[in-house]
Amino acid sequence: MKVLLLSLVLVAVCDAQLSLRNALIQLPGQWKTIHLAANNAEKLSENSPFRAYVRHVDVDMTRRKIFFNFFIKVNGECIEKSVMGTVGLYNVIHVDYEGTNNFQVVRITPNIMLAYDINVDEEGRTTDLVILAGRTHEVDEESIEKFKELVRQRNIPEENTVNLIGTDDCPVN
Repeated sequence: MKVLLLSLVLVAVCDAQLSLRNALIQLPGQWKTIHLAANNAEKLSENSPFRAYVRHVDVDMTRRKIFFNFFIKVNGECIEKSVMGTVGLYNVIHVDYEGTNNFQVVRITPNIMLAYDINVDEEGRTTDLVILAGRTHEVDEESIEKFKELVRQRNIPEENTVNLIGTDDCPVN
């Protein structure tokens, strides 16, 4: 019985690693933020650190590190930022940026990335964020529906959704 249980655990771990590997293979490259949502609308307002214009993602699979390159705007000026994340248990990417973040890719295709982030800022406040990014700013209706569905699942009010396509004038790397 113990051998059977151990075998099931091993299969589950291998399957999780395979899905992580498949996601990580599709993650590197150029990205553009399409939509953002947050339960705390202040985190996505003008000049906020989470109104991020994603540009590039790199992956170091052997070290389980992910590098995010993006811009934020401060008083209309694009400020470039880079952060490194570490892939942890259950494929959660841990990132230190404006507090601590647990970033989870929910859906990835060659052209679309749908993810959520749980940020705990320096004051201990928790914010749930959802991001839809694409290789271009063009996105299909199914991906937008998946984004809206995840926003509802994370209990984020629909009015806290921001479309960044028209405001993205930051440099392309």
